[in-house]
Amino acid sequence: MKTYFACSDIHGYFKEWMASLNEAGFDVNNNEHILIILGDIFDRGKKPWQIYKFITSLPKERVVLIKGNHEYLLLELVRRKCPFSFDYHNGTYDTLVSLRKEDPYETKRKWINKYKNKYKEVDYSIIFSRADEIYRDANEKLYNNNKLNEIMDWLNSSDWKNYYELGQYIFVHSFIPLLGVDDIYKIDSPGTYYPDWRNEKNSALWLMSTWGCPYKRYLDGSFKEEEKRGKILVCGHWHTSDFYNKLIPGSNMDIKKENPIFKSEQYPGLIGLDACTALTHKVNVLVIKEDELMY
Repeated sequence: MKTYFACSDIHGYFKEWMASLNEAGFDVNNNEHILIILGDIFDRGKKPWQIYKFITSLPKERVVLIKGNHEYLLLELVRRKCPFSFDYHNGTYDTLVSLRKEDPYETKRKWINKYKNKYKEVDYSIIFSRADEIYRDANEKLYNNNKLNEIMDWLNSSDWKNYYELGQYIFVHSFIPLLGVDDIYKIDSPGTYYPDWRNEKNSALWLMSTWGCPYKRYLDGSFKEEEKRGKILVCGHWHTSDFYNKLIPGSNMDIKKENPIFKSEQYPGLIGLDACTALTHKVNVLVIKEDELMY
């Protein structure tokens, strides 16, 4: 009998993810054990390559990959080849540095400090000109190297889905696409249910769906039509302590310590998985047995 292990927002923490999978009972050698990953596998933690190698070492039929906002962020940064402030804040730039073990800015700074005294009788403009050459070379390798190129091909491949439906469960990174959402950064921007969202091919709508606060959109009634059909939204993206603190009276969870899987009889159509791994050092794993599925 197949067993599904759903998790989300690993964010580069390979060791923590392995420990959580092991605790949940995932067996890498059991062909009946299927991983469902709800996006945001990189950024913040320092082990993106190990995570990539582990996922791709499994047979493709044993892994379901759903694209999250951090997959989009990484693809966009590599296309742009110029980090913005949010690339540092979100840890996306750190992913590139982790793959190269080298930060071009730091390489330039170290080179200047090493040679500025040695060449103190030489015009400093020569030193800084050479430092710029050092930086450009390191920067080119940051955005164009074997590891990153391999990961980029993978992120752009058909291995990745926008959502996955299994029995009563709809797995997404944050939410299903909605109509009328025009700003991905407004976490509670309302939207309108889109009956044909499953067949939507517009990548911009799917990108929009990876942002925003899932429980606020659930409370807005944007999942009501699916819930009437017995569907359950399983999402990541938003730390679950906030789900509990805002939705369950009396909850007082500490984001740094407590982010368990969100499940509540009050909200039967909503399950949250994001354990805020960067703070808790845990990855939530939802285990679903095949005989528990309802079609």
